[in-house]
Amino acid sequence: MKCCYVNNKGKKIDLMSYPYRLLTGEFFDYEWTETSYSNKIYGFERGSFEKEIKLDVFCKKAEFAGYMNALEDTVSEDVLQNSPGKLYVNDEYLECFVKAVKKEEWEAGIYTVVTLTIISDRPFWINESKKSFYKQNEEIEKEGLNYPFNYPFDYVPGDTGTQFWELDHVGSCPFTLIVYGPVENPRILINDHIYEVYTTLSQSEYFVLDSNKHTITKYLSNGTMENLFNSRRMEQSVFDDLEPGTLRITWPETFGFDLVIYIERSEPRWTG
Repeated sequence: MKCCYVNNKGKKIDLMSYPYRLLTGEFFDYEWTETSYSNKIYGFERGSFEKEIKLDVFCKKAEFAGYMNALEDTVSEDVLQNSPGKLYVNDEYLECFVKAVKKEEWEAGIYTVVTLTIISDRPFWINESKKSFYKQNEEIEKEGLNYPFNYPFDYVPGDTGTQFWELDHVGSCPFTLIVYGPVENPRILINDHIYEVYTTLSQSEYFVLDSNKHTITKYLSNGTMENLFNSRRMEQSVFDDLEPGTLRITWPETFGFDLVIYIERSEPRWTG
């Protein structure tokens, strides 16, 4: 098993490598809260939760202070900046903060047992699945169909491109959509659901639509940002999660975009 903590600045503490050694953690424990009325259950929900991780630190006396300070600096940076880090178990991560740190048997300066209390308001283990969709000319070049002669065949895709993506999961999934310019009023159809934002992007501009946070942020060529929340199509919510199964993704192929799907689980996937 792989286990590490990566803070919001990318600083990493490998909890399985010298001098840190993971002893145990409440990775696979979880609880749903039922929504009920008149003794009838109408659904379930998850709120914020706390978990404990226990590890030991064992190294040479001359190294001990450095490794302990590195651990403290890494986890505290997230709290001070109010930006969560990520606790990884294999390929899945939990967005969280380290709320409390307790140390035992540290007096000799070569060994200690550390208990980390983590807290999260997004209580799911996440695996990211990403796919890039290219504009027409980029796709032609990638497939090697840019012939220098005029053949009596149409090697160029039509005005509308369609791709399929199998989303293997048991529930709906939040996502991030990153659309790149140049494009005007980009429109993407996913299983008959329209995701459209009314804006103009130049060559070096893009926007990020985050379905989990319900935000749409445009990044302009001059380095500034613009809120596009009120520029979204409103007939269908552009923040609706993606349903599992086969995704049929259709767009004009006049622009490129990335789609990142977040597959959320109550516990990390068990591996052999």
